[in-house]
Amino acid sequence: MFVVYESNTGFTEKYAKMFAEKTGLECWSLYMARIKVPKHSDIIYFGNVENGEVVKLKKARKKYNILAVCPVGLSMSTDAVKEKLREKNKLTDNSPAMFYLQGGYDKKKNIGLGATFINLIIKDLESKEELDAVEAQMLSDLKNGADYVKEENLAPLLRWYEEC
Repeated sequence: MFVVYESNTGFTEKYAKMFAEKTGLECWSLYMARIKVPKHSDIIYFGNVENGEVVKLKKARKKYNILAVCPVGLSMSTDAVKEKLREKNKLTDNSPAMFYLQGGYDKKKNIGLGATFINLIIKDLESKEELDAVEAQMLSDLKNGADYVKEENLAPLLRWYEEC
């Protein structure tokens, strides 16, 4: 079994490497995995979330047997967030297993169209008369940056791994 990841701003990579260190599994970026990980190998896939999709999950599915998917996004880990991810990424019936991880946002690493999109979200949130707790946290994170990567967030995934 291997850990394979796709990371845009580094939060997903941190989680993947942290998990690999805890389990002793080899850890590779999806790019390097094409050389280092044999086709059809069992993997645990970590991918950043963009527009509700786990980045390059489809590509990883074509080459590997994915036992667990670990989407990493800025949103808080709520049942609604997890359900949307399951639906959009076709992660049903717990096959593969899914473990959402709250990552972070680094304003300095978000450039081009991504930055434009974030600015639109900020303006939309700022235009609302009242924000709920999730929206208020999102606005703060987008304006100030945030890093929620913590070893304790991996606990459910580590328990699942130990049971396999």
